[in-house]
Amino acid sequence: MDVRLLDALRAIRDRTWLYGKDTGINDLLGNYCRDLGLPYELGLPERGRIPCTVVHGGQPWGCEVHALSRFSKGFVKIFFLYLMVHGIPPMLFRRKQTMETLPGSALHILKASVRSSTFLGVFISSIWYTICLTRTRIGHQLLGVDQTRLDDTLGPLLGCMACGLSLLIENGRRRGEMALYVVPRALFSLLDRVVAPWYHRGRWWEPHVAEGLETLVFAVSMATILGAMHNDKKRVRSSVRGLLSWIMKNELEPEVDAKQAASLTTDDDML
Repeated sequence: MDVRLLDALRAIRDRTWLYGKDTGINDLLGNYCRDLGLPYELGLPERGRIPCTVVHGGQPWGCEVHALSRFSKGFVKIFFLYLMVHGIPPMLFRRKQTMETLPGSALHILKASVRSSTFLGVFISSIWYTICLTRTRIGHQLLGVDQTRLDDTLGPLLGCMACGLSLLIENGRRRGEMALYVVPRALFSLLDRVVAPWYHRGRWWEPHVAEGLETLVFAVSMATILGAMHNDKKRVRSSVRGLLSWIMKNELEPEVDAKQAASLTTDDDML
C-alpha cells in the first residue's frame, strides 16, 4: 500500500479526515489520485467517501478482480521462497532418504509449496476483499452504514478476522508453528496497550528490566528445546533437530547412567 493511503486511513481514525468536510489535508489523497492517473477530485474528503478504485491503487475492474489480482501476485511472489523453505531442509538433513525416494519427495515438496503459497495468497486477498465487502458492497451499498465507521473500525476489524481463517489451508503442524509465531506478537500488542500509559516514562531501570526479562525468556525457551533434544529427540521437529545436532553434536549426546555403565563394563569383562 502507498503510505499516503495508510496516512489517510489513520487520519480517518484520528478524525483529522472527515467525510464531507475540508480539513486542510486534501492534497494527501488528491496527489495520490493524480499519480495513479485518476482525477484529483476522487481523493477529496468532501466527496463523501474514498472510492474503491483509489483503494485498489487505480485498478478499475472492481473489488473481485482486485482480490484475484492480489492473490495471484502474492502466490507468485512467495512460491519460490516456500519452495526453498520446504526443499532445503530435506536436502540438508535427510539427503540419503530424499534421494532414494526422489520422485515422491519432489512431489511432496511441490505440494507443500503450493499449499503454503495458496495460504499466503488467500491471506492477502481475503483481507482486501473483506474490507471491500464491508466498506462498499454490504456496508455502503446494502446497509447504508456511516462510511467513517466502516473505514475506521469495521472494515479493518473484519478483514483481520477473515484473513486469519486462511491458516486452515495449511496442515496441522504448520498451523501450530504459525500459532507460536503469532502469540508473542499478540501478547506484545496487548501489553503495549495495557502497560504503555505508565511504562514509557524514561525511568533508568526500565530498559534493564526489559532486557533482563527478554534474556530470561530466551534462556528458558532454549533450555526447554535442548532438554527435549537430550532426552528424546523425536519431540523436536526434524529440521530443528538436524540443525541443533549439527551445531552441538557432542553436547547433545545422552549421558550414560551408572547402572548402564556398570552393565557395559561387565559385558566387556565377560568378553
